[in-house]
Amino acid sequence: MKIGVVGYSKDNLDENEARNILIKSFHQLIETNKNYDEPIEIVSGLTNIGIPRIAYQVAEELGFIKVGISAERALEVKCGIYRVDKQIIDGKDFGDESRVFISYIDFLVRVGGGKQSHEEVKMFIEKCVEHGINVSEKLIENDFALIK
Repeated sequence: MKIGVVGYSKDNLDENEARNILIKSFHQLIETNKNYDEPIEIVSGLTNIGIPRIAYQVAEELGFIKVGISAERALEVKCGIYRVDKQIIDGKDFGDESRVFISYIDFLVRVGGGKQSHEEVKMFIEKCVEHGINVSEKLIENDFALIK
């Protein structure tokens, strides 16, 4: 079960609220999709900041596998990369990795986020429609004001 996480990628957010949203979202997807018997993977953008970092921290707490998918640029940013169990680098600039990310995941959770997060949601919906999958069972979006 591969749960993708996209969202706000800055540090000025309410971490407790973000953590609660992610935990609730993960449990909701797991509870409503009990037919998955494979290990749970939390898949995000590799960077050690904002929603990706919190998603990886929650994954560690819950004993889930952490997967980072990003472009080469993630290796150069000041915030650094989060130590994950599996790392996939595709493309040079942020966004180049989006197709690989979307093809890798079974579910998607968005917590806030900007242009790239919304574009990846759109791509995920297109993937679901193309495969005749009910999007409402695979996608959780949350736009709570998380900024401090």
